Amino acid sequence: MAFVRTSLLLLSTVLLLPVPALADDGLALLQRIAQGSRELTYSGTFVYRSGGKVDTSRIAHSLRDGIEFERIEALDGSPREVIRAGGEVKCFFPDEKLVIIENRSIGRGFPALLPAGLGSLPEHYAIRSGGQGRVAGLKSRAVLLQPRDDLRYGHEFWMDAASGLLLKANLVDARGETLESFVFTQVKIGGPLEHGALQPRFNTEQVRVQQVRTTELKADDMDWMFRTLLPGFRKVASMKRQSAPEQPESLHVVFSDGLASISVFIEPGGSAGDAETVTTLGPVNVYRRQLGDHRVVVMGEVPALAVRRLGDGVERRRK
Repeated sequence: MAFVRTSLLLLSTVLLLPVPALADDGLALLQRIAQGSRELTYSGTFVYRSGGKVDTSRIAHSLRDGIEFERIEALDGSPREVIRAGGEVKCFFPDEKLVIIENRSIGRGFPALLPAGLGSLPEHYAIRSGGQGRVAGLKSRAVLLQPRDDLRYGHEFWMDAASGLLLKANLVDARGETLESFVFTQVKIGGPLEHGALQPRFNTEQVRVQQVRTTELKADDMDWMFRTLLPGFRKVASMKRQSAPEQPESLHVVFSDGLASISVFIEPGGSAGDAETVTTLGPVNVYRRQLGDHRVVVMGEVPALAVRRLGDGVERRRK
């Protein structure tokens, strides 16, 4: 769950043409960003922007004995916070007196937007180092990624020049317009965190605990097939998922190119006459189609063409 980009830099297509030496340099900078978000101790405040939506959150992060600990608190709207310890994520909703607990092996938020392995990214993005500037009072350096096809968006990353921590991230469409942005407005990197920075601020007594049940699946265990795979996207997770005891169990499959991710949900419900639809929610495109007595929902921060193409290739496996 992310608490969830106004660009500091407008770049022409010419400036983003791949140049091998610069691409190598850019990839090395991306590797520093990926490492920094996981290994550094930091705390601060960041702002998320998409369309007219603006959310401000406070974050604290550390690494102890190889395990990441993180707390994110929303500072706008109804109170809510996320506590992460390794793969266990607890989402607190004080007004509802509700805690949702889930084990997640995938899905990360700002500033940990990059995976540990980046080797295949240059096949699908032209990567180069960009200019220098200041973000949250810190000297920063840009890394720019332009997609090589129409199945993914572009990215602008601004990293702290000293530590490598990601300070700002912009998601950019084919017209160069910013679809969303994350940016630190204040950040402290290194040193000990304040006492209790990683502990929940809300009363955890007398709350409902909702455990999201997930069961990892192998390819042979799934009743569904994906006939149309997208270039560069590979399946990184597949699981049965039940968000609450009264909810139907669904299949959740995640595809990623190492940066962009697409989730496919298949669950019982809907009717045969339901129309296929594509809707846009900020930077997220969602494709829905009915397949027999099951509903297929494909969603991700990718162009509509990508979610539709992947969703149209979903088929029931013949037994």
